[in-house]
Amino acid sequence: MTANSPLKNSGKTLSPLYLASFIIISGYSVIVPFLPLYANELLSEILIGNNIIIGIAFQIGIITAGNLLMKFLLSPAYGDLSDISGRKPIIVIGMTVYTFLMAGYGLASDFLSLFLLRMLSGVASAAVWPVGQALVVDASSEERKGRNLGFYMLSMMAGLTTGPFIGYGFFTILTGMGYSEILSYRYTFIGVASLGVIATLFLIFNVIDPKIQNIETSKREIYYSSLKQLLRKTVESPLFIFQIFFKSPSYRSSDLYTIYFVAIVNGFATALLLPITALFLEEYYLLSSGEIAIIIGIVGILALFGAPVGGSLSDKIGRKRTVWVSGLSVALFVTLLGVKTEIIILVGIFAFVRFLFMSMQSSFRAFQSDLIPDTSRGKEFGIVDATYNLGAVFGPILGGYLYDLFYLQEFQVINNVVLTGAGIAYLSSGLLMLISNLALILFAKDQKSVKNSN
Repeated sequence: MTANSPLKNSGKTLSPLYLASFIIISGYSVIVPFLPLYANELLSEILIGNNIIIGIAFQIGIITAGNLLMKFLLSPAYGDLSDISGRKPIIVIGMTVYTFLMAGYGLASDFLSLFLLRMLSGVASAAVWPVGQALVVDASSEERKGRNLGFYMLSMMAGLTTGPFIGYGFFTILTGMGYSEILSYRYTFIGVASLGVIATLFLIFNVIDPKIQNIETSKREIYYSSLKQLLRKTVESPLFIFQIFFKSPSYRSSDLYTIYFVAIVNGFATALLLPITALFLEEYYLLSSGEIAIIIGIVGILALFGAPVGGSLSDKIGRKRTVWVSGLSVALFVTLLGVKTEIIILVGIFAFVRFLFMSMQSSFRAFQSDLIPDTSRGKEFGIVDATYNLGAVFGPILGGYLYDLFYLQEFQVINNVVLTGAGIAYLSSGLLMLISNLALILFAKDQKSVKNSN
């Protein structure tokens, strides 16, 4: 078996990888509902001169953007390194660093410390998410690629679903013991860092990397060499980013460049909502942090199976058709999130959007993988992750700005339909997603459908 051959019994690698992904994402997803609320407790408005006020939502947007900027800079470099040195060592190093940073959130005290932590978290996650996707494809047969990527996305989604409940459990116990809200936030972040330790150990002892399994080198030497190369790649990443975008390899087609464009716009549109959703639920619907965590968890449960459904459908009916149907539907329903309604209806729309989004993401990744040769898979997964994060860098800043600008305003649309001030951000996000999906429909060919027709 060659280094690039799929494993004969891929379940021995994929099942542990799914579980490791689930465990670490559970720890990560505690941040989703709690970090904006935690930051809201730590931060205050910044006055520059006599007239310029930097609001809290805008600051949270900048903090979020710092994380995404590092993922943009580093994902292609780390993906390229994994094509050469193997996937597993890169993932393990990234997960180890991420675990320490998770505990660090509990020690943050101001804007600068939160910003630095989120930036460093972006460094660690750049070594995990795109490389993990490449490892899934390495271990999969051609006819199961979409399905297995769907299950990988499912494991991540399951972690995103579970994390808010874990965070809520920690937070409730701590507040029940008499700790203040701010201390409860701090100890929750420190407590869930233990999940990262479990995930890292599980990955080390259970996951097989087909790229390095037959290499006659000690594990210690492999990990030491990978760490040195990671540090070198980190320093060289700005030059590497320049080279990969302006020195086009022969396999790059207009279809792949369309994928890059779609990823940039979707990254911008999705990240635009990251700093405001928890604040929106707290300040417009007057929900507590615990209630917000429960709602995010419930939405995740209802949307849980979007990824495998999308991946399996893309194997059967084609990648492009699955992506654009789910993508256009997401664009439509995101705009409805800003309409003033009952909380139960809002939760239903959130759940449906998440289901459709996960369906779109798994089929989009399979679409992308069809355009990439095996020898460049890690690098190209990293590039698409980078293009997504390039758009996502600016999304939270605009989202935070729009939220501060239209805070608690309302706009009469038609009859009894009222758009909230936060709805301006949701409307903007939906329109951007519509543009990206129209580009996909018009300019990208489905390679799976082309192969099947020949």
